[in-house]
Amino acid sequence: MRFVAIQDLKPGMILGRKIHTRNKATLLEKGVELTPRFIARLKKDGYLGAYITDAFSKDIKVAEAVSEKTIEAAIDAVANVDIDSILQAASNLIKEISSLEEISLDLLDIRSYDDYTYHHTVNVAIYSVAVAIKMGLSINQMNEIAIAALCHDLGKTQIDPKILNKKDRLTDEEFEEVRRHPQYSYELISSNPLVNMKIRIAVLSHHENENGSGYPYGKSSDEIPLYAKIIHAVDVFDALTSNRPYKGPVPPIDALEYLIGGAGILFDQHVVETVQSVIPPYPPGMDVILSNGERAVVTGQTTQSLRPCIKIYETGKEVDLSSDLRYRMVFITDSGYLMKESISGIDTDNDDPADKDKVRKTILVVDDSKVSLGQTRAALEDEYNIMTLESGAACLKYLEAKGAPDLLIMDIDMPEMDGVSTVEVIRETHHDLAVVFLTAIANRDTVLRCNKVGAKDYILKPVNPIYLRERIEIALDKNKDR
Repeated sequence: MRFVAIQDLKPGMILGRKIHTRNKATLLEKGVELTPRFIARLKKDGYLGAYITDAFSKDIKVAEAVSEKTIEAAIDAVANVDIDSILQAASNLIKEISSLEEISLDLLDIRSYDDYTYHHTVNVAIYSVAVAIKMGLSINQMNEIAIAALCHDLGKTQIDPKILNKKDRLTDEEFEEVRRHPQYSYELISSNPLVNMKIRIAVLSHHENENGSGYPYGKSSDEIPLYAKIIHAVDVFDALTSNRPYKGPVPPIDALEYLIGGAGILFDQHVVETVQSVIPPYPPGMDVILSNGERAVVTGQTTQSLRPCIKIYETGKEVDLSSDLRYRMVFITDSGYLMKESISGIDTDNDDPADKDKVRKTILVVDDSKVSLGQTRAALEDEYNIMTLESGAACLKYLEAKGAPDLLIMDIDMPEMDGVSTVEVIRETHHDLAVVFLTAIANRDTVLRCNKVGAKDYILKPVNPIYLRERIEIALDKNKDR
């Protein structure tokens, strides 16, 4: 069995795993032959793709950590905001995951836009329990975190679906409404005596960041409970790898790199390391492209997560990338649902014409280090118009002459006038200019100074390019964590 991205599905392929909707209706049964009508329906509903079975992939085993029956029951419990059923669902999830010989969540998710909120919540619970087991938490603690994870987004049932599924940029009012969902979730579960305070606080705190930049209360580090730290990390992972009306999915490897880039800033370092140990960057059944140009499918894991076992499409040869000396200098260059060069050879230059008409936003980067300026430019210039300056004084002159860009990325430690002082002057005339600080300085007083001048974000150098691009997207309100 292997996962085939939606754009690569072909009539005649045989489904290896059934696809169903949230209301338990089976959309397509396992073993059904795909037709043009079936494929069109999957595309219309926003599915990432489907597992198919064929002679080439018949020996690839894709493990299910949790049975479809248990997942369906958990989805129903969440959708109906049925706390008693959620408690039972949590127990069932723990029972099935803890019975696994090895905790590895291999299954690529299959879901549509319509059931995203509920299926996402159950995914987060599965990930959270797996992380809790790996961290050696007790059965009681596992139960508490499973309940908290299943309840963490219940508050979104109180928000207009048109806001949650909006393709365009959210207004400030809409974004603030989305940010209220932890409080709404907390309120929905607070009246149930079986939901203790640890669970409630975890639900309330699951969007708090390690550096104090999260919400609703700006808690940081040790102020954030462990359950919330775990839910926060896997919540972001699942959101990044999901297909949404307003953004496409990223491969698991990119989502994991995002967590790694945010470790100690947004996410707890130990939690991120544990997430890496239970979620493989290249799950079995996923298509990959190698640095030697060969196309392959992942068949299993090895002790080196970035070098799995694969099967070459062109030759059928099976290779263990962790030990095969012939492939010691070969590595995976691309993977996932929407690769630069798909396995079926689909033309990736055929972009949506509307994308070519979009106006590129302008970002002004101010840093006294030419190396840092070059790295930031390289990470962002594919998507934005990048202007670079080397001092706060030059920045002030630029704004006076040219006006405000869409975003200002500002270093802090610069000669003559530091970044925060520069922004203090800028605020006298440009009150609403979006500012992100990109700096090697990491202390609480500096973060507080940056918050005081209205910074959108605070990013530490050195920074992973994928992580930087995601934070800039958020700062520009292109994609918000909903």
